Amino acid sequence: MVIKRQSNCPLCGAALTAMELVDACTELIDARLGVLESHCPHCQGCLEVMPAAGRIDIGYRVGPGNERFDVALSLPLEGLEIERTGDSSGLKLRVPGGSWAF
Repeated sequence: MVIKRQSNCPLCGAALTAMELVDACTELIDARLGVLESHCPHCQGCLEVMPAAGRIDIGYRVGPGNERFDVALSLPLEGLEIERTGDSSGLKLRVPGGSWAF
């Protein structure tokens, strides 16, 4: 797995940070895998991201029934905590100074 501090949008090439990607997440698109839909804040292109403890993985779901998430790159996000809701159909993300629920 490649971990970078900063990366470029695979669609438009604009510089992105992990926090920008989390802020741009709109919905949980795969509750089983924990994959969120995000949009590049520069070009509004759709990206699939999967939060993990301390990082945001950018990639895509693969397989006939989307069995797995292949990571193209990871951006560190210090302090990121992930919590699944009781029925596993929701996801909560927390970082110092912010939180999101999907």
